[in-house]
Amino acid sequence: MATNTLDSGAAEKIGTGQILGLVAGEGKLPGILARNAKAQGYKIIGLALSEYAKLVIEPHCDKVYIAPAGQLGRNLKILREERIQKAVFIGKVPKLSLLQNLHKVDWMAIRELSKLPDFSDDTIQRAVGNFIELNGAKVVTQSEFLRELFPNYGIMTKRQPTAGEYADVEYGIKIAKEIARLDIGQTVVVKNQMIIGIEGIEGTDETIKRSVQLARGPVVVCKVARPEQDPRFDIPTVGMTTLQSMVADKPGGVLAVGAGETLVVERDEMVAFAEAHGIAMVAV
Repeated sequence: MATNTLDSGAAEKIGTGQILGLVAGEGKLPGILARNAKAQGYKIIGLALSEYAKLVIEPHCDKVYIAPAGQLGRNLKILREERIQKAVFIGKVPKLSLLQNLHKVDWMAIRELSKLPDFSDDTIQRAVGNFIELNGAKVVTQSEFLRELFPNYGIMTKRQPTAGEYADVEYGIKIAKEIARLDIGQTVVVKNQMIIGIEGIEGTDETIKRSVQLARGPVVVCKVARPEQDPRFDIPTVGMTTLQSMVADKPGGVLAVGAGETLVVERDEMVAFAEAHGIAMVAV
């Protein structure tokens, strides 16, 4: 994996003296972003959505609060008291977890949610981002701190997809872009140009596991960004758990992602794992 190449002079220009509010969900990305932001000279105040997220980001933060997603009033108070100038959102926020904890939503969150025309990901994310910016903190994109994790066009593994698999990739990417446009999900699973699985509320990894069982063998997984996705939020991401979900009873399969728009976490580990299981990885 490429490393952050910012020198000390660049860090002085970018972050020194600025306070960054890091809103951290699940996964390894919040820790990577926190480390990179620290290297750029930011003082980091962590707002962890869970105890696990707190453990991941704490080594790189100046201070960390547990900040449940539904506690909008309390979290806004933290932003103000810590004089946070910029905020960045990173990590998974499982929808099922949110639904199971609706009783923890505070009155400020209820008031803001009641103004929305619907509860799609895009609508909620834009509303939260706009609310934070109206209250004094600029919401910046994850890519400002994670540029090295976006793959360029091409094949990442030694094994190339076969002609049949490329046909599945082409078909799967087309369908994935359509379901992403409709805000259903961002992942489609294909085999022999048949749709085996479409991502819903269960998330990418569970969709893949179910599809491998249905296909009874290797599959082609296609993941893309939404066409009008707010770059401040929810950049599509794949990691080791994505590949582990693809393992079937025999080698094979393809993981295809949108080049320049999908974060690939732990790329070196992913490539080694993919090659050990006969999986091709490609950015299209």
